[in-house]
Amino acid sequence: MTTNRAFLITLFVLLFTVFVSLGRWQLRRAEDRTAAQDRFAMGRDLPVLTAPLANQESEEYRYRSLELRGQYLSSRQVLLDSMIHEGRAGYHVLTPFLPLNESRWLLVNRGWVEADPDRRVLPRVEVGENTRVVRGRIDALPRPGLELGGSIGPEAWPQVALFPSFDELERRFGEPLLQYQLLLDAELADGYVREWQLRMLPPERHVGYAIQWFSLAGTLLVIAVILSARSRKSCAEG
Repeated sequence: MTTNRAFLITLFVLLFTVFVSLGRWQLRRAEDRTAAQDRFAMGRDLPVLTAPLANQESEEYRYRSLELRGQYLSSRQVLLDSMIHEGRAGYHVLTPFLPLNESRWLLVNRGWVEADPDRRVLPRVEVGENTRVVRGRIDALPRPGLELGGSIGPEAWPQVALFPSFDELERRFGEPLLQYQLLLDAELADGYVREWQLRMLPPERHVGYAIQWFSLAGTLLVIAVILSARSRKSCAEG
């Protein structure tokens, strides 16, 4: 009897600790999401950058606007797969852009295009290679909710890629790449659907999850109190 009681107490304490820890973790994620939303909103109001960033600066200046003069390379574009817009499957079009007096290429995300029901048929995404000015938001490449191995389609261009890394893209492109993408502003020409938003759950969702975990912990505590009271009553009557 004593052994069973000790086991139940240990189990209750363990579960209670886990539920509370998960609730606190969700609250931290909510705080992180709120900070990211604030940073994204502030990015458009800060002065526009006018020179390529070093790779190590990309996180510091994430969501800031960057404006560069240079040329697209139409013949080696990448289609980011599994991009959803209003419930429809499609791609984000990554187009290499070489800024003037720069040896590294920048991947400009020209927006979302719908996928053909026959995935063997790729959208036509050609773009002029005349000298132009591009402007957009600095961002990282999208990552999946669960970490999956990146993959790139056949060698013909444009190539289809499923959550690739910059290193994978650089190896396939054969030229040095800046380690961030540029989300092309909606008013600029030669782009597609550009309703840029953060690819993450809203803070409210994480707060909701936290409440669920804390509720489970509270329920467990109530059960423990009731069982303890009944146990003491049984011992007193015995």
